[in-house]
Amino acid sequence: MSVSLKVPYWRLSGFYGLYFALIGCIMPFWGLYLQKQDFDVADIGILLALFSAVRIFAPNIWASFSHLVEHIISPIQLLRLGGVMMIVCFAAIYWATEFWHYAVIMLAYGFFWSAILPQYETLTLNHIRNDLDAYSSIRLWGSIGFIVLVSLLGWAFDLISLNYLPAIMLVLMLGIAVNSFTLIAPQQKVNESTLDYINEDNNKTPSKDGAKESANKYLNWGLISFLAINVLVQITHGPYYVFFSIYLQQLDYSHWMIGLFWSLGVLAEIIIFWKIALFIKRWSLRELVILCLALTTVRWLLTAYFAEFGIVLILSQCLHAFSFGLLHVVSVKYIAIFYPGKQQLHGQALYSGLGFGLGGAMGAYFAGLAWAAYGAVWVFVAAAVIAVIAAIIAYYGLPQENKVR
Repeated sequence: MSVSLKVPYWRLSGFYGLYFALIGCIMPFWGLYLQKQDFDVADIGILLALFSAVRIFAPNIWASFSHLVEHIISPIQLLRLGGVMMIVCFAAIYWATEFWHYAVIMLAYGFFWSAILPQYETLTLNHIRNDLDAYSSIRLWGSIGFIVLVSLLGWAFDLISLNYLPAIMLVLMLGIAVNSFTLIAPQQKVNESTLDYINEDNNKTPSKDGAKESANKYLNWGLISFLAINVLVQITHGPYYVFFSIYLQQLDYSHWMIGLFWSLGVLAEIIIFWKIALFIKRWSLRELVILCLALTTVRWLLTAYFAEFGIVLILSQCLHAFSFGLLHVVSVKYIAIFYPGKQQLHGQALYSGLGFGLGGAMGAYFAGLAWAAYGAVWVFVAAAVIAVIAAIIAYYGLPQENKVR
């Protein structure tokens, strides 16, 4: 697979590498860092829920604001502003001493941090004209960045204090901000390519009437089902994103091993991105969603009952390729279908806000409460049950063909 020379491949890939390296600080280690600051599991769940909750509205606010002022301030300039403000807000962590300090800081920097990804996703898709193979080639560098940083930090935090974590995060945020100043918006129009993409199953020449008809079908049952599924998926990932590292630490795994298990899951994700065409060409989007949700169910059951066995934990982490990797790429394709042309930024914002925002906040909050009351096993079993519910919705709610009905 080749990417056009007109696409700023390495600059886009560099963003994903830095952005997901930053996530590599947050997911495996931020809960441990908060624990080191003497917060209990309920408080950690609330703080991470707040961080996710801001993603419900931040991307949509930025998307609406971007369209409102696009004749005055370009989207790429707003993207740069978001990167700078993210750094300014997070730097206040060095003055935080109380719970509410951490809450305000995580809300403030989370507002700008969560708005950056949908904008970059839209920028990337516009550059590559919605070529999913090209998208996977660029996006896999995010997985590589995550693996490299998590592996290095897992080793480093066995030697140095976790208190260095905020400084490392600030360096990565600075890299993201600098990267945004190296990018320019694509010159080509994207509406026609999006229409070609939607009509690829019918081999028809796209028309303006077809675009208008598609635009009027956003709020159909397929879209509602798609959004509901993504909310539920992120709820099931709540215990994993917030407490997986603490869970493994309770099972006497070292920081190095914890980092290794996180990296293994993302390595499996990279392989999926690399071979994504094998799945997209052979199965419908609906079939792939159902497959991913079935394997997500298996993953949480294995994590609940067999996490003390390293070989089983390796298997469950490899299923991250489906519970996140393949499911995310399929979701990106659904967004391009439901939200063609200039509406794509709104689609990305809605996907991020409801899924990672609302679903992530609910997953983190309820996982914190349930973890303290019932323990880890019960929480991961509940996550598996929710994944089954999402699979049922996918079976009955998603369109059977890869197009808007």
